[in-house]
Order: sequence, then C-alpha cells, then structure tokens
Amino acid sequence: MKKSKVALAVIVGIGVLWTGAAWYTGKKAEQHIDQVVAQLNQQLTQQYPEAGLVVTREGYQRHIFSSSTQLLVKSRLPAEDANALLEPGDRVVFNETISHGPFPLAQLKHFNLLPALASIHSELANTPSVKALFEATKGKTPFTAETRVGYGRTTASNIQIEPVNYAAQDSSLSSDAAQIMLKTTPSQRGIQLNVDTGKIVLSFKNEADVDTELTVNGLSVRSDSRLSDEGLRVGTQQIGANNFMYALNHKPAVQFTGIKGNSDLKSVKNLLNGTLHYHIDKIDWQQLPLGSATLKLSLQDFSASGMKTFYDNYNQAVQKNMANIAHVTNQDELQAMQNEVNATVLQNVPALLAGAPHFSIDDLTLKNEKGESHFSMKADFNDPSKTQVNRQGLSGIVDNYIAQLSASLSVNKPMATQLLSVIAQSEGVPAEQAGQFANQQIQSLSALGEMYHLTTSNDTAISSSLHYGAGQVTVNKDKMTLEQFIEQYLTSSGNE
Repeated sequence: MKKSKVALAVIVGIGVLWTGAAWYTGKKAEQHIDQVVAQLNQQLTQQYPEAGLVVTREGYQRHIFSSSTQLLVKSRLPAEDANALLEPGDRVVFNETISHGPFPLAQLKHFNLLPALASIHSELANTPSVKALFEATKGKTPFTAETRVGYGRTTASNIQIEPVNYAAQDSSLSSDAAQIMLKTTPSQRGIQLNVDTGKIVLSFKNEADVDTELTVNGLSVRSDSRLSDEGLRVGTQQIGANNFMYALNHKPAVQFTGIKGNSDLKSVKNLLNGTLHYHIDKIDWQQLPLGSATLKLSLQDFSASGMKTFYDNYNQAVQKNMANIAHVTNQDELQAMQNEVNATVLQNVPALLAGAPHFSIDDLTLKNEKGESHFSMKADFNDPSKTQVNRQGLSGIVDNYIAQLSASLSVNKPMATQLLSVIAQSEGVPAEQAGQFANQQIQSLSALGEMYHLTTSNDTAISSSLHYGAGQVTVNKDKMTLEQFIEQYLTSSGNE
C-alpha cells in the first residue's frame, strides 16, 4: 500500500513538474517567436528592400501543453509602387501550432526524447493571395514544416513541399515532392541545409515565341556554413543533379547528365581560402554527345574583410538599381544604372585585392572518346594600397594590380576534331562531310596559330603558354612588352 502511494506521489510530482515546465516554456516560446519575427524583418529589409515585405505576428493562444499563433506577410509599399509583390490588403498567412517543452508532444510522437523549448508545426494557410498555389497542389497546403527549437535557440526544421502542377495560358510548372532539412544556431551564424527534389519541369514561350522547356531531375544540395568573424558565410557545399535539359520545340537542345559540384571556403585570421570543383559526366548538344567537362578553381589569401566590403558595396549598388528599375523609361537610363554598378566594382577592387591574394583555374578539361584538352591559369595579385610602380603607361597601371599571371592551353587534335564534327552534324551536315570539315578547321587553326607565334603544334596537340610579369609578356618563347603584345595580337586582330 505504501509503495503504491509512493509511486502515485512520484507520478503526480512528475506530472506537476512537466505541467509547470510546459507552461513556463510556452512563455519562452512566445518570446522566441517574437525574436524570429524581428530577425525575419531585419533580413527582408537588408537583403530584399525592393520587395517591401513585412512580417507580423497575430494572436497568441497559450495553453499548458500547446499554443497557436499566425505569422502574416504583408506589403509595406504604396499601391502604386510597381515593385510591390503583394497588393494592399493581401496577405500570406502561416498557421503555427507550438508544442511546449521540455518534452514537446509533437516530438514524442516521433520518438524524439531530447528536451526542447518547443516543437512548431507550420503550414501555409489558404488565403486569396495564394489561391493559385493551392490549386496547383490540388487543395493541399503547399508546404508544411516541423521545427524543433532547443533551449540554446538552435533550430532543426523538416520541410515537406507537395507536388505541384500549375498551368497558365503559355506556361506550366510541374514538380515532384521535395524535402528540405534545415538546422540553425543562434542568430543563424551556423546553417546546415539539405535539399532533395525529384523532377521539375518548367515550360513557356521564349521571346521568339518558341516552345521552351527546362527540366531538372534529382537536384540535391548539401550545405554546412557559418558566419566568419568578418561576416562572410564560409563552409562546405555540395550540389548535384541527375539531369538538366533545355529543349526547344519539344526537342532537346542541350542536356547535362551527372552534374556534381562542391566548394570549401575557410576564413582564418582574416584570410579567405577556398576551392571550387565542378564536373559534368556527359554533355549532349542537339542529342549528339560532346563529352564531359571538369572545372577546378582556387582562392588563396583573399582578405576576408576586404571581400566583405566589396560584396556589401556591390550588393548595395545592385539592390538600389533593382529598386529603381521599374521606373526606367529608356535605354540611356538603363545604361546609366549599369555604369553605376560597374563604377562600384572598380572602386572596390582595391578592397578585394587587399593582402595580395592569388586566384587560379587549376584545371578546365573537355574530354570525349578521342582525347581530352586542358586549360589552366594562375594570377598573383598585388595589394594596390601598398604597391609602388615606377613605370608609366598601361603596364604601370596593370602592375598595380597584377604581380604575375601564367596560363597554358593544350588542345588535343583528335578530341577537337571530334567536337567540331559533332557541332557540324548538329547543324545538318552529314557525318562524313562533318568529319572532313572538322579536320580542315583544326589544321587551319594549327597553322594560323603557328604563323602568329601564338601556338606550337605536333601530330596530336596544339599548345600555347603565356606569362606576364613586371610589364613583360612571354608567349611561348617570344618576349615583348605588354604594349607590344596588345599592338601585335589584340589591336591588329580587332582591325581585321
């Protein structure tokens, strides 16, 4: 009997503690929702000012174990503003159902026994502003999200996107279900993102009134990033797709198979270093095989704070013009906006090159069944704020920014012949004639390159190398000044 009373007392005690904790964390969850809304509005203002959107919270019904509220997205722009994404009075509504911690019932249903501040179920409400979306998903809410909020303000979200079938007069969009996994640390300094989609097909009429179709199959994204001390987002990213196709008049024009890309950026002691690597297993042109392609890039010793300054100023100039582009009435105004962006880029190049960084194309490869061709380049930059060049003229200006530059090219003749033959066949030339034409073109290119001392050649390859440093250019073994190089190779070719 005593044991039964003790057990009952323990159960009641645990129940009281859980109830009290759930009520307390319900209040904390309400505070967290307000912080999230404030962060959303700050990001919308900073990153998408031209959108003119604002997020508000409406109502908060707090119970012991759960609460509910709504997040509303509205326009803060006047009705006559052409940039407004929503009309006055329109709103996009998200219904939020919050299960309180320390053991949210919504998480317990999924056998997640870790303590948490709250578990939030989010879904898009069916309002007039998003009526077309619900029609495209056959009445289902287009997306739902399950978010776990930790006591340390970390979040983990599982977002499900419904299949979409949308059709208008001259366009259509269809997509399979998609899944997004998102984890964040406080203030979103750290973000982990996983995206997996099925097939996505977009059809429309292009400017020439030709039926156009874009298809992506099996898109995946894996990203693990954080904000550096300078405010740059660094980390690793992988992106891939099984297939991408661009079709005209229902016939494939360009098709990529086996797309893979990854990047790795690090910032240590204000120095940014990174690598980018992209590969396509198979490229088809007009349903004929061109081969495969690989690109590898490297960044070394870039000033992280300098790059942040460059990015912020460039982004500010672009956003300013995007906000005003709806008011442009002629080509001169559009050109003036482009000139302003270009001027911003030039003004901020010294910030980008602070610390004398290095950039390289480690390898650009095109490969088919006959062979492979390669291109590589490395540029060592000067820090313009510290460089003192005594020479006058163009080379003096260039040397303020470039310490040295080297590039090399190796074109495999059988590979290039096959490539040109496929391109000719895609234009309707018979295979035998296309092969003869391609062979003649490669022979002519080889002879022309040697005549102008731009390339060297043997039975299997056309090669070229270039080096620049201290005002001097070396093309293969020929040395000359930068001015002589421009006059001999660039000015003369431009006058022909």
